[in-house]
Amino acid sequence: MRSEFLRVLSAAGCGVAGLLGQAATVPATMDGVEGGGGTSIPFGSNQSCRYQVVYDVEELPWTGPRILTGVSLRPDQNTTTGATPAKGYLEISVLMSTTSRSSTTMSPTFTENYGTDAIWVVQNQQVQLPAQPAAATGPRPANIHFAFSVPWAYGLTPVTSGEPEQNLLIEIWIHSQPTGAYRIDNLSGCITPTPSFGNQDPQCAVPGGMPVVLTADATMLAGSSYAWHVANAPANAPFTVMVGAASTGGLLGNPAWPLPYPMFDPANPSVPSAALAALLWPAPGCWLNVDPLGWLSGACDASGSGTATGLIPAGRASVGVTLFAQAMVLAPTANPLHLITSLGRESTVCGPLSVARNFAFYDPAATPPQPVPAAGTVQYGIGPVIEVQ
Repeated sequence: MRSEFLRVLSAAGCGVAGLLGQAATVPATMDGVEGGGGTSIPFGSNQSCRYQVVYDVEELPWTGPRILTGVSLRPDQNTTTGATPAKGYLEISVLMSTTSRSSTTMSPTFTENYGTDAIWVVQNQQVQLPAQPAAATGPRPANIHFAFSVPWAYGLTPVTSGEPEQNLLIEIWIHSQPTGAYRIDNLSGCITPTPSFGNQDPQCAVPGGMPVVLTADATMLAGSSYAWHVANAPANAPFTVMVGAASTGGLLGNPAWPLPYPMFDPANPSVPSAALAALLWPAPGCWLNVDPLGWLSGACDASGSGTATGLIPAGRASVGVTLFAQAMVLAPTANPLHLITSLGRESTVCGPLSVARNFAFYDPAATPPQPVPAAGTVQYGIGPVIEVQ
């Protein structure tokens, strides 16, 4: 028994020695990135609350065993750029566990989510949530800190039994808290940057008009619809949004036709470029900025605006995938080819991440007192951004 215990400690030490004392953001993709939402759960009430979160193993920024000595939450920045006063005192306990439950199979019953290594690392501690100064940009520092009374080892069960690595569970049990608002950074949504790319010359427009503009939704979620928006097009003009997987490389896979690729011969704009010779006519000043894998079609309204919507494939594998889009609009008066194009627009699938929360508020001071809840409400894709030490 003693030799087995020493073997486990040795294996754990080899896996975590380089990580002790280094803070790590969970989910890993949120390192330096605001969570896209904020929530008053569990700290924005005067009631007691049981609050569990499951992070699937693919969201963790480490592999193998790791010794944890504390956990910190990030305050919200999206809706609380002004100063937030401190809130205290709260009586809080914190439980850490691995779990075979995932973000999609999390049980509403709190104890059903515990693994065999579940342990209360903070017990009935009096805590004051720190004041947050006004901030211009996010994310805020993860300064809502809970130091463990005893270290907790993630990942020892696979070492001892050969099981696959399991998911991470955190439960924050607020036994009591005073009245007061306090929001934390949350994964209820996500914001994807949508930078432009490629070429668009001023003459790629209807005479006297503005160049076509392509914009995109601020949130791109796996398994959800996503829209690209066209503006400055001719009234009632049909359009196509070309969607590809890259903004570099060669048109039609040909390195001799590098992107962005002109829809005219730069040496003689009155004729088409080599790759588009079959079209017979040029579109001076217009460029192809993507090698399209698919097309979404639509029609503009009388103001020259239109929207094309596509469905993003479901599944965690889609998160982090970047799509590159460009609009092409019918414009008979613009050039001999009767087509004008926009700059490209880049969008990355930013969620939902493999996280879920389970929570239940209750009031032990009510008449009659409300009992400690055994089960709560499970919400997929929602949970706090944290740092572990």
